[in-house]
Amino acid sequence: MKRIITILIACMFCLAGCAGGTGDGAKKKSRIEIFSIDDELLSTIDDGDTINNLLNNNDWSEANELPDGLTPEYKLLVYREKTLLAGQNPDDEREYELIETIITFKDSPYVIEAISSEVVKNMIIPSDVLTFYYELPNGTVENIINAIKS
Repeated sequence: MKRIITILIACMFCLAGCAGGTGDGAKKKSRIEIFSIDDELLSTIDDGDTINNLLNNNDWSEANELPDGLTPEYKLLVYREKTLLAGQNPDDEREYELIETIITFKDSPYVIEAISSEVVKNMIIPSDVLTFYYELPNGTVENIINAIKS
């Protein structure tokens, strides 16, 4: 059921993005802010290729729950530019909105991905429906750690 709701939400985003398009083919910029679990900003990534490599979850294995005894280590806040509205100048700087939070765990391939409730506008969806657990392949874990250290 959770996967069906996720697919419906993804379709809604695609349709909403198409309806509000300006026809100029411009992609929205993204940014990742990486924090320690104590909320100390460690790094900010705004390079599109790096972000795509970090968040390419095609090879992430969904888990039903996390193993016991995991220690949270990093918090990745993923932002995307707000949609360009009719009448707005496409050359003006746009604000960013939080779209998801990813929490990594020390010495573990597991992560929690929580989709921001702000992304799903005008709908009341319980937070547990927007929270996912994944086991990442070693290469993805290494990419995240390298991005934090750079």
